[in-house]
Amino acid sequence: MARVPWFKEPWPWLLMIIPLVSVIVGVSYLTVAIKTDDGLVTDDYYKKGKAINMELRRDNAAASMGITAQVMFGGDGKSLRVVTTSQSPLPDTLLLRLIHPAQDDFDLTAELKKSGDNMYQGNLAKVPVKANHWYVQLEDKGNKWRVQSEWKTSEGPMVMLGKPKLEAADN
Repeated sequence: MARVPWFKEPWPWLLMIIPLVSVIVGVSYLTVAIKTDDGLVTDDYYKKGKAINMELRRDNAAASMGITAQVMFGGDGKSLRVVTTSQSPLPDTLLLRLIHPAQDDFDLTAELKKSGDNMYQGNLAKVPVKANHWYVQLEDKGNKWRVQSEWKTSEGPMVMLGKPKLEAADN
């Protein structure tokens, strides 16, 4: 009986496939991990905490100025119209930020130009990716105030920003 060489037997090849597949899967996971940085963890917690306090001051400044806004997203997904209310005059240019809850690569910013009394219009650079919700911020270019809210896309193409001041109820 003649001996068959090892490479013509199926068993060595079947046993080698398992480690080979493991190496291929491991390399693909490593590639995905390197290419997709989620950016959720910060290295400088103290500095980030101080920045949060600055942001709260901006929110309080907007509340004291009585600023609220209604943002309406156009049917094309890029155009924006914002109607504001304020106790003091607002600048001719505002910034609107759409912040993705998990991936900062998807964040978008639009510069809005005044188009009438308390009316601003602008366009996003591209159509936002599909997400269940977004964080929406409207602010001045000088970073003195900011109004914000969460926009749930399932509730329609409109979101209210800021909290209206409650007037004292007459009894």
